[in-house]
Amino acid sequence: MNQINMSFDLYHLWEVCGGQIILIVAGLVLIVADMLLLNRETETRGKWLGWLTIFIFAATIGHLVYREWELHDIVFMNVFSADKFSIFVSIVMVCSGLLAALMSIGYLRNNSVMRGEYYILLVFAVAGGVGLVQSVDLLMMFITLEIMSLAIYGLAAFLKKSAFSQEGALKYFLLGSFGSALFLFGVVLIYGVTGTLNITVVAQAISRGLYQHVVILVAFAMIMAGFFFKMAMVPFHMWTPDVYEGAPSVVTGFMATAVKAAAFGIFMKVLFVSFTPLLASNGQPDFSTTVNLSALNPYWKPVIWWLALLSMFFGNLLAVTQSNIKRMLAYSSIAHAGYMAVGIIAANGEGRTGVLFYLFAYTLMNIGAFGVVYIIDGMERKAQELDDYRGIGYRYPALAFLLSLFLVAMAGLPPTAGFIAKFYVFSAAIKEGYFVLAALGVLTSVIGAYYYLRVIYMMYMKDEIREVVRGPVAAPTVVALVIAAIGVLYLGVLPEGLASIANVAQQSLAMIF
Repeated sequence: MNQINMSFDLYHLWEVCGGQIILIVAGLVLIVADMLLLNRETETRGKWLGWLTIFIFAATIGHLVYREWELHDIVFMNVFSADKFSIFVSIVMVCSGLLAALMSIGYLRNNSVMRGEYYILLVFAVAGGVGLVQSVDLLMMFITLEIMSLAIYGLAAFLKKSAFSQEGALKYFLLGSFGSALFLFGVVLIYGVTGTLNITVVAQAISRGLYQHVVILVAFAMIMAGFFFKMAMVPFHMWTPDVYEGAPSVVTGFMATAVKAAAFGIFMKVLFVSFTPLLASNGQPDFSTTVNLSALNPYWKPVIWWLALLSMFFGNLLAVTQSNIKRMLAYSSIAHAGYMAVGIIAANGEGRTGVLFYLFAYTLMNIGAFGVVYIIDGMERKAQELDDYRGIGYRYPALAFLLSLFLVAMAGLPPTAGFIAKFYVFSAAIKEGYFVLAALGVLTSVIGAYYYLRVIYMMYMKDEIREVVRGPVAAPTVVALVIAAIGVLYLGVLPEGLASIANVAQQSLAMIF
């Protein structure tokens, strides 16, 4: 290959995978920066690394929006693609990382754990997630999934002196590894039968009669089960409450949003491209045979139906019984996974649009809620019981208002983004005839409203039983909370802009290479 072709290829790689490259290179730069700043005071070093991480995420968002959004291409030996669906989910994850980085400066200071490896792990976790959703090769999906997961395991165990943090991280590692193994075994079976790992070629191969092969069905089930672990769907949710309770509060918010976005994004990509007739709708003759993949609908749709229902019910019912706010939000996260699954089972454009909108809205309201929790907590585990929130509304009115806003949004009440998100996914399900599932989803939302509003009731209607002293509030945390609050309200009043972008993004799934 001559020099001209090499330079073109490198530029092409930058165009398609620039976001990943920024994150990977920046992660290495952070390692060097951490070593160069060793002689500085711990707090000074932490602030420098924190602001550098914020700049990295902002630069990544800029590249994704202004360079990759208009592309539809594939690069690096047909492994990574730049398509609007992948870029949309990537932006959600990077925004989650940005908000987490803003909050982390104050959190690490309050808990006296200003260590540079925190930001390094945060950057590599996002890099793994972006690589995961941009992958069109099943083996690369596994590799990037593990990059993201290993970084998250480290973040979950970051509070070294906390037995809860260590226990939660160990459970996450063991069960997460089990889920990854299931996914890998499914990939091996797919490759053994089809001879390819590219998801579009897999769709073509399966559509020529292999969809009747029992090995394909087993592989399909294993791949789905592997993703269900990452999505925290019942009954694959066992790790969630302990990990969410034990991990640092800001990390919990990041896990509940970025990891969920990555899991749902790649699940939708693999499901709709490789195992449904979506590619047949793009008008290209090469994919006309994929219409046969509709024969797989009776296998996966009932599974998603029941998992969505179980996740909505068990997530909300178990959240009602919790006395720890982080565990309550953990079970709430399981319930929200069920709501998003309602949009997936609809298997139409409206459903996929609704899920993408939901992921963005959920990122704002969930990470915002955990941001308020960490401030009220002061130091980790100092004020996480629901009784600690009694009378907070009068002691700290601004924090109570923000938490109330985020909880109301998660309950799905207007005029917030949470209401619009649920409206989109339930409407899509009703359009496809899933009236019972949608009705049950609304019923579980009422259950969810009870425990969300219970916290608000305790903040404003109950007298405090002990004095809770909030931790210092760092300016970057205020910025993150204001951004999240404005986003939740804006998307609740004017959702059309984001919804139209999400619709364009989901349409690109039909053109995956």
